[in-house]
Formats: sequence, structure tokens, C-alpha cells
Amino acid sequence: MIRDAPARRRTRVAKLPASVEATVARFSPPSRRELRRLIRLSTRFADLTNTFPAAAFALATRRGHKVERDEAIQLVLEGAPLKAVARKLELPNWLKKLPPEAFEQPLGELPRSESFARRVASRLPHDTRQAPFWLESVAFASKAAHDPFAIWLAEQSIFADRGDPERVFAVLAAYAWFSRAHETEARELIVVPWQPEIAFDTALCAAKSWLNRLRLIMQLREGTLLDPWLDGGDSAGFTIVPLVDRDALLREAQAMQNCADQYAERLARERCRLFSVRKGGTHVATLEIGPHGRETGVLTITQLKARHNMPASIDVWQAAYSWLSQQSGIKRLPPMVSPERPFDEKSWRSLMDPYRTAKRGAPWLPQRLSQIAFARMDMDMCDLARRAGVTSWLFT
Repeated sequence: MIRDAPARRRTRVAKLPASVEATVARFSPPSRRELRRLIRLSTRFADLTNTFPAAAFALATRRGHKVERDEAIQLVLEGAPLKAVARKLELPNWLKKLPPEAFEQPLGELPRSESFARRVASRLPHDTRQAPFWLESVAFASKAAHDPFAIWLAEQSIFADRGDPERVFAVLAAYAWFSRAHETEARELIVVPWQPEIAFDTALCAAKSWLNRLRLIMQLREGTLLDPWLDGGDSAGFTIVPLVDRDALLREAQAMQNCADQYAERLARERCRLFSVRKGGTHVATLEIGPHGRETGVLTITQLKARHNMPASIDVWQAAYSWLSQQSGIKRLPPMVSPERPFDEKSWRSLMDPYRTAKRGAPWLPQRLSQIAFARMDMDMCDLARRAGVTSWLFT
């Protein structure tokens, strides 16, 4: 006769008081079991979940080395000041004011200076639902750029939708860092540098403009000449000069204070061509040639702008149409497939090297630049514009 095996004894675990359990439930699920264990050790840990949720979360997620963590637990058991516990766990004191809902990911490097703590205190999120993404974003901003950028980002109203900060803010952080790196090649491509007083929409557009200029440098690098489609020449006292390489486009943008330097993608994909209209050597207008809107296979003037994108004068328009009427290549079918214009990876590595050296390799930026990698950065910038409600042709 086979006897039943003796039933295993189950150790009953005392339930926590309802108020304490309600506080524990505000923390992320992976941390709750360890939090309950700590609270059963001493009611001081229940107090800690209210007075310093970040410290309770750090202990529950086993932050740092075991020796320091055990010493921090002992300090809590002894009723030591919260500053001592924070110091042992390497936590900045400004985290004390964040609610339990803010902590979803293990705590990494965080700004710890006194000046940062004083300034961030008035910029903490009011909505607990936004707190996790806010905290992750501020930590990334400090790591990927600097504390002033993190403070500036902390006060923006862009945290309603969750996301990965290393994707959402990668380009913006690099732009902010290079804005202060005055003796770098990438800094020379920034037209409007980041500064603590800058408005978010201005900074975002400036960062996108910088990204587009990087594309121009790498995709239409020196020695890469575009087919101008049409011949340059003189017309009614004006000279019309094709812009066929990056240097010519950068000079035109500088002289005309316009966006000629933002056309790398459209030029590379054979969507248009740009020309400089000059008189006596002076830049007076920028001319864009593209496919006719209604006549397939015919080129036409799609834009003609004076300095600062102001309307061109009638005599410039007349000269442009006179020049166009003399062109033999006005019939041009668009290519079935866009030509392959690879990025200059050597230039990318050279431009980003100071940043990678300062930021432990900056893994949030692509190591090797390809069409897909650049498109992803571009898409992330457009997503950030959507989050912030920024409308600009740069993001269309």
C-alpha cells in the first residue's frame, strides 16, 4: 500500500497593512516583491517608500555593489539620516521629491551637483504618468550633453508620450554638446547654437538644420559633382550659376541667408536642382528647377527667392524665364530609381569623433552611417517635432 506523501508545510507570510501595500503598488511590478521583504524587516523601510521612494527602489532593484547596498540597509535599520542613505547608494538628493511611479528602469548615472539639484527642484513633473519618461530623459540629457541641457529639457512639455530617450533626444543632445565644442568641424555647421535661453521649437529646428547640413557634407562631399540638368549662362544682365557641390551650396546659403544648404536629400534623389542668380558678382536670388506640376517630363522654375527668402524682383523673374527658354535640356524624364549616393563614412567618423571621445563612444548615434541609419535619425527628429507640436517645413 502506497501512502500519501506528507503535505509540504507552507510558511505563511504576513500581509502588509493596506496603506503600506497601496504605496508598494505604486512602484513598478519587478521591484515590489523585494520591497515587501525589506518592509517586513523593519517598518523603517515602509517609511522610506514615502520619504525617499528612489532609495527604496534602488535597494529593491539591487543598485550598486552588495557591500554598499548592505551598508545602506543597515543605515535605514538604524534610522540614519536620509542623506547618509543616499550617499551610500550614490543617489542625488533631488530624487527625494519624485513619486514612486517615476521609477521603472534601474537607476543609472544621474546629475549630482548642488547647482543642478537647486535648479531642477522647480522643474519636476506634476503628472505622475509623465514622471518615468521625464526622469529617463533628464538622466540621458545629462549623460549625452551636459547638466545645463538636462535642466533645459526638464522644463519642456514633451513627456506625455512614452519613448526611448536614446532615440527621441539623440540628435538634439549631440547638437547641444557641439554647440559648446567651438573648435570642432561639426560645430562650424551649426547656424543657431543651443543655449539655455533658447526656445524648444527654435532648438529643434536648429538641430534638424544641422542634421541636414551633415547630410550635405557626407552625401555631396568634395569631388561629388551633380549633373546640373541645365547649363548656366547670362541673361538680361544676370549670371545664372549651377550649384553642383556642397561648398557651392553652403556658400549660397551663407550669402543669401536661405535654406540652400538643406537640400541634400532632394538633390541626391534627383528631385530638383539649384542655381545662383548673380549680378556683377553679387548674389541676388536662388533659383530652384524641378519637374513641372502638370506636364510630365518638363522642367520648370519651382522657386525663385531673393535674400532671406523674400520675393524676387520682376527683372530677376524675367531674366530667369529668358534663360530657361534658351535651354536645350528642358525635357527631362524623372529617373525610375533614385541614384545611389552613399554617405561618406570617413567624414561621419571624423565629425563625430570629439563627441564619441567625450561621451564613452556615444552608442546612441549610429557607428556606421547608411541610408537606413540616417532615415532613422530623421524619423526620430520628426517624431520629436510631433510630440512638441512644432510645425516647420523641415519636418515634412
